[in-house]
Amino acid sequence: MVGYWPVLKGREGEFKALSQLGDRDVSHLHPLLEVCPSDGGTTKASVGFVRKVRESVPAGMTVGVDTTHVRTNDEGRPLIVELAEDLEQWGVPIAPVIRLQDPDAHVLACGEAARLHSGNVIIRLGSLTADPDPVADAPRIARALSLAKVGPERCHLMVDMGEVSSDRDVSRAELVVRNVLDGLGDQGWHSVVVTAGAMPPAISALPRNEATPLTRWDWKLWGRLADRSLQFGDYGIAHPAMQTGGRAPLPSLRYTSSENWWIYRWDRPETGGNNSFYDLCETLTSSDHWPLLGPEFSWGDRELTRCARRQPGPGNATSWRAWGTSHHLAHVTSELANPAAS
Repeated sequence: MVGYWPVLKGREGEFKALSQLGDRDVSHLHPLLEVCPSDGGTTKASVGFVRKVRESVPAGMTVGVDTTHVRTNDEGRPLIVELAEDLEQWGVPIAPVIRLQDPDAHVLACGEAARLHSGNVIIRLGSLTADPDPVADAPRIARALSLAKVGPERCHLMVDMGEVSSDRDVSRAELVVRNVLDGLGDQGWHSVVVTAGAMPPAISALPRNEATPLTRWDWKLWGRLADRSLQFGDYGIAHPAMQTGGRAPLPSLRYTSSENWWIYRWDRPETGGNNSFYDLCETLTSSDHWPLLGPEFSWGDRELTRCARRQPGPGNATSWRAWGTSHHLAHVTSELANPAAS
């Protein structure tokens, strides 16, 4: 089966979804977690991340850890080493993430962190502003592996295309990925993953009180590369960029189906609160894209079924993100396990 590499923001909703994974989803799931900045400083971000990982990640699952957004602790020490030491004590295996634009000190730290665990690293090509470039990236990859003291056989190569939001984007991204694979050649990588995200940065302009389909362009990109032996990566139900703040959203849900996400946004009742989420869930559970297994499909679907029955607890933005992410992880895992059905 093809492995699934979701790139997830290290926030409460995503961790809750991971903590509720079913046994069928765990063995082929390789989450990459991005450490999020904290208003309370780096120490708070580090302590919170370690606590959430050890409480949420299923036993035996290796997680990628990307500290791009929080590189050092409050004393200036590489955060990836601190996290690796803490999680090694808790028996949670990690694979540190190296980006080619990282300073040498960070690459060296990633090598040190890797040796505390399995010895594997993830090299993440591309950025939110630049596509991978096989000509420029090849010597930089070799240098990064040399600094980290890691061989290609211990390296997961992630070709990250960032946001793809149209058929034209998918065609461009497909060409870039093929050029990268041909340019770098088969160097005995541990695995090669193509990653992209298609969720827009905001859904606040979409219609209310109805389900709106958004195309899963990231899934279409991977489908066009079916002739290559690639693992699949996406950004779950989030935009690739690290989002900050914002107003409390209307009761809403991002629900994954085979070709689309279905975006539900419901007006709040005049009395306030989130009780209109019950109406949202009633509409969802009677829709064509509600899974045949219903509440048995995932933990998130069980919670959505509960809300459709108007049992107390309509949740909040964190809950809705957790439930949608739970369904998404189960859906994609099922798609990859049964490609003919999808």
